[in-house]
Amino acid sequence: MDMRPRVVLTHWVHPEVLDLLAAECEVVSVPERDVLPAEEMRRRCRDSQAVIMCMADCLDDSFLESCPRLVIVAASLKGYDNFDVDACTRRGVWFTNVPNLLTTPTAELAVALLLGLGRNLLPGDRSVRSGKLAGWRPTLYGNGLGGRTVGLVGMGDWGGPSLAGCWGSRSSCSAPTRCRCRPMTRSRGR
Repeated sequence: MDMRPRVVLTHWVHPEVLDLLAAECEVVSVPERDVLPAEEMRRRCRDSQAVIMCMADCLDDSFLESCPRLVIVAASLKGYDNFDVDACTRRGVWFTNVPNLLTTPTAELAVALLLGLGRNLLPGDRSVRSGKLAGWRPTLYGNGLGGRTVGLVGMGDWGGPSLAGCWGSRSSCSAPTRCRCRPMTRSRGR
């Protein structure tokens, strides 16, 4: 019988993560990339000391009731709307999350969407995949970010990194508090 702490992962993770955990813990992993049904997740977690949960999971008092040995819930996500942190606190179960886990990827995605729209990426992709592209033609011209002014409303956790990715552009923001990025023009929102 394995005497190491038992940790349950509720979603697929890369093999390197499993190897790191397996060096210290008995690991119960999910080889599929699907979301576990709630009852299956409870069954797997019932005798565990730790669980690593993701965005699609929910944790409430009844889940904690079914996992009496649980010591820590590690949520690999930014927020915790679907996790009853008060119930964890009442039961003495630690709850952790990763507040900046998705800040940079989300900002990068925002910049990628700006570039894709400005450069007609989707129409160009459709043209190439359709087999109808007959070579270069003066179509699908677009605008990049260079020399443009990029403006965002709100300069929270995602706004600043998004503007930082807008290479060679001027930036402007509107926020109820001090804008945290430079260089830019600052205006006060209402």
